[in-house]
Amino acid sequence: MDTIETLQGSLIQHGPHSDRVYVMRLNTADVPGLLSSVEALARDRGYGKIFAKIPAEAWPAFKSDGYVEEAMVPGFFNGRSDGHFVAKYLSAERQALTPADKRLQDAFAGLEEMADPAGRTNPSDVQVAPATLSDAGAMSAIYRQLFPSYPFPIHDPACLEGMMREGVRYFCIRLHGDIVAMAAAEVDAEAENVEMTDFATRPEWRGRGLAGALLRHMDGNMRADGIRTAYTIARATSRGMNAVFEHNGYRYAGFLKNNTQIGGTIESMTVWYKRLAGEGGCHTGGTGL
Repeated sequence: MDTIETLQGSLIQHGPHSDRVYVMRLNTADVPGLLSSVEALARDRGYGKIFAKIPAEAWPAFKSDGYVEEAMVPGFFNGRSDGHFVAKYLSAERQALTPADKRLQDAFAGLEEMADPAGRTNPSDVQVAPATLSDAGAMSAIYRQLFPSYPFPIHDPACLEGMMREGVRYFCIRLHGDIVAMAAAEVDAEAENVEMTDFATRPEWRGRGLAGALLRHMDGNMRADGIRTAYTIARATSRGMNAVFEHNGYRYAGFLKNNTQIGGTIESMTVWYKRLAGEGGCHTGGTGL
């Protein structure tokens, strides 16, 4: 798996798995130092992309350093400062937008034509509930079945337990006592945003609207906790998952080219967001794909 560490006070992930450096949490007190250090790291290791989530006030410095904006989420930080998802490409191959990716970008305009997952009839005994540490083994087994590779070590029960202890909130749907669908809410309490991620439904239970049920439940929980903005980074190739977010009030924010190693290859991703609460205020962790 790729490494997560601190560089110039910023939290980063990097490694050959996704062939990139990912600035997950920016230290705004030393942007010039970070820009220099992260590019030196990327070039030394031969990575093809640097990807960062940054506040609006840091965007001019990144732009001057050759970064391009791939997505933008209004009010990403505390409902006030926009979040810019930016990239710097260190190889022409990694930067290239393939014909298949171009078709995917164009396809998102037609999402409203898909059947609304929120309108499907769920089994009468569906209940969404928080996952517990004792569920980690069953959850990791489902992730191993569905994802040959993943940008974070969710295949490992011990890592799932560690993430839950650190505040990542997993939710699941059980049918006849077994977990059949699950997802995570990764809360950044300081920035008052949450990433809705790690959605998985066992193949035999797909098509029943379970992902939508999970998302609506998590939206409600996060809103009740005072979280202001929810977002996701979804696989561009997963038309159904993109539709789940679109049909549940999320807005399309952008397209991340050749961004994440998942399912065995590096894939392009989409960003969607939803405002859960108004401007300002206060309230009391997040990674991303």
